Amino acid sequence: MKYFGIIVFFLGQFNAVAQFTLRGKIIASDTKTPLAGASIFLTSTSFGTVTNSAGEFTLGIPAGKYDLIASFVGYETSAQTISGTISEPIVISLKLKAEMFDEVVVGPYDKDGWKNWGQFFIENFVGTSAGAADCKIENYETLRFRHNKKENKLYAVAGEQLVISNKFLGYLVKYQMEEFEYDFKKGYLVYVGYPLFTPMEGGAARQRRWKKNRNEAYKGSVMNFMRSVFRNKIVEDGFEVRRMFKNPNLEKERVKALGGKRMLVIGSTPLPRKPSEDSSDYYRRVMQQPDELVSFSSYTITGDSIAYAIDSVTAGLEFNDYLHITYTKAPAPEKYRRLSPQNAQMRSELFCNGTGGVAIQSNGHYYPPLNILSLGFWAWSEKMADMLPFDFQPIK
Repeated sequence: MKYFGIIVFFLGQFNAVAQFTLRGKIIASDTKTPLAGASIFLTSTSFGTVTNSAGEFTLGIPAGKYDLIASFVGYETSAQTISGTISEPIVISLKLKAEMFDEVVVGPYDKDGWKNWGQFFIENFVGTSAGAADCKIENYETLRFRHNKKENKLYAVAGEQLVISNKFLGYLVKYQMEEFEYDFKKGYLVYVGYPLFTPMEGGAARQRRWKKNRNEAYKGSVMNFMRSVFRNKIVEDGFEVRRMFKNPNLEKERVKALGGKRMLVIGSTPLPRKPSEDSSDYYRRVMQQPDELVSFSSYTITGDSIAYAIDSVTAGLEFNDYLHITYTKAPAPEKYRRLSPQNAQMRSELFCNGTGGVAIQSNGHYYPPLNILSLGFWAWSEKMADMLPFDFQPIK
């Protein structure tokens, strides 16, 4: 199945050199009472902790700018960008969470939600890669589903952080899910959330296997590509990028508008025939064509033709319409090749969905994330089973 994928994580600049200690307290906004056991972490990293009985926390984190997430069951998630220059303790006030679903908008929740939608959710959230079999949602019962039949959209929410045991990559992931929506009409998936990665403990053999699997997951990933763009090394790092053009198939639209009438071709101009007359070969051939005609630039693109320096720590990526990206240093995973036999390599498309492109940090994070949609290999691979924290560094 071919679909757009938007997998959204939020994280500011990550600097793994210097560190500082952030102290603070998490309280309820209505009662001002401390919230013991609340989660506080830097999203998409392995830096996080929980508050003590007084609602207080101490968190050692790298210097820089990033999004600090605070969450507690029954309360709205807090996300704020912080700087490594903070020296005074901070107080985070969490508001009580409203009803998770608006029944007027999306209808009542499905009482047999996991039975009806659980496998679909796993395939689209965890993924279907080889590693997905070793990736388990430990508290799946917290998920609730609603299917808006009028719009043919599926919504999911979680009453608490999802706990995901990824024994393929060796991470325990706590995922604060803010949004999950699948549009069946458009084949369009978007999920938004804040993950915290905790490396699993294990013997030497397991650690070696996890390191190998993490390296393989990194190769050709969106993180790999964005880091290459930041360093202006997309060619050296094995990414072959071409401009991609998609135009509507006007002939198919014209033939389709005839309402299935059979065609008679005179020269290059098809003329409608009466349905009772013989032969509609031309009509069938045209209707079998794709809705869009795709073409590519004859030349490959270097990083400096689509990216530029915003400042000393941020790069900008901007392009029109589509980029077609092939990773050349490794073949596509076997499972993906079975699903898409025509794609022996990792071939993906990026579609610029907004204005102004995106800003990229050195760790591969880019924002605003909704400005770019992915298709092809990345729409299949960029799921939780193969997701890495932004503080991950591949082993040479």
